[in-house]
Amino acid sequence: MKSKSFVLLSLFLWLSTSTWLGPIANLDFINPVAVHAQSKPFYEGKTVRVIVGPSGGYDYWARLLARYVPKYILGNPSFVVQAMPGAGSVIATNYVYNLAQPDGLTVGMPTQQIYMGEFVGNDEVKFQMRRFLWIGSPDRNPAILYIRADTPFKTIDDVIKSKVAPKCGGTGWESSSLIVALEEALGAKFELVLGYQGANEVDLAVVRGEVVCRDLGLTAHFSREPFLSWHAKGFDRHLLQTGRKRDPRAAETPTIFELMDRYKTPEVNRRAMEVLAAGEGFGHPMMAPPGTPMDRVKILRDAYAKALADPELVAEAQKGGWVIEPVSGEELQSLAERIMVQPAEVVNQVKKILRVK
Repeated sequence: MKSKSFVLLSLFLWLSTSTWLGPIANLDFINPVAVHAQSKPFYEGKTVRVIVGPSGGYDYWARLLARYVPKYILGNPSFVVQAMPGAGSVIATNYVYNLAQPDGLTVGMPTQQIYMGEFVGNDEVKFQMRRFLWIGSPDRNPAILYIRADTPFKTIDDVIKSKVAPKCGGTGWESSSLIVALEEALGAKFELVLGYQGANEVDLAVVRGEVVCRDLGLTAHFSREPFLSWHAKGFDRHLLQTGRKRDPRAAETPTIFELMDRYKTPEVNRRAMEVLAAGEGFGHPMMAPPGTPMDRVKILRDAYAKALADPELVAEAQKGGWVIEPVSGEELQSLAERIMVQPAEVVNQVKKILRVK
C-alpha cells in the first residue's frame, strides 16, 4: 500500500496542474518567479555617474543624454555628469577602467582618439580598449583641421611647401595624432603645442595667437561657438577632413584619403593613417568598466538607443546643429577589436609617425 505522504504529494501535484488551482498557483508563496518579478528594479533610487574627459561636444552629449537616458531605464535613476579633464581624457579613462566600481553605476565618455595611447604603448595609459563594455555613440565624428585665415596657409599644399611649420594646439598627443601623422603621410609638417586643459582652452589660444590651428570633431566645429561667429567673420579656413567622403558642411574641404591619393602615399602609411583616423567611428562614445554585469550593460545600451530616438532629444540636437547617426554598443565593441589588432608593420609605422620609441 502506498504511504500516506506519497498519496498527499500526488494529490497536490494533480491539483497544481488543474484549472481549479490555477489562480492559487500564481500566489507569491508558491511561485518564486512572481516574487522575483515584483522585486525592486536595480536602478531604482540609484545615481549613475557619467565621467567626461574632454569638453566641447563630449560634454554637450553627456549632459543631453543624462536627461533622456533615465526615461528608458526601469527605476528612473538619476544621471550626473562629472568632468575629469587632463591628458587628452587619459586621466578620466584610467579612472573608469581602474577605480570605478563595475556595477553599472559609472560610465565614461572619452575622446574619440583615446585608443591611440594604448596602441603605441603610452606608459600613462592604464586601460585596454577591448575590455571596456561599450554602450553607444550618438554619431560618427570625422575630424576637421582648421587654421586661422590670416596665416599664409590657404590649403594643405601651402603647409607642405612651407619652410616654417604652423603651430597647432592640443590637449595631448593622443587627441592630436592626426596632425602629427600628416608629415609622414603627406609631407605636411606642423609644430605642436600640447598641454592645454581642454578643447575650449585650445580655441582661446588660437584667438590669442599662441597657436594658429587645431583639429576637432567636424560636427562640433559647425554647430557651436566660437566657430559659428568665426565662420561669419571669415576668421578660419579648413585644410582637410578625415571622413571617407566630404561632409556637406565642408564640401570644399578635401578628405585625407583624397590627399593620400593625390600624393601617392605608400600603402603602409595609408594603413597607418586609417588607424589614426579611425576615431571618427567612435564619435562621442560611452563605455562601462570591464566586469560590469552584462544584464546592466544591456539595460544601458537599450536605454541609450531609445533615448537617441526620443523626438524631444532629436529636436534639441537638431536645434544645436548636431547630426544624429547612432552607433550601437556592439558596433563600438567590434571597432575597438578591429583597431587594436593590427599587423606588426602597421603598429610600427604608427609608432614611427608619432615618434614613439
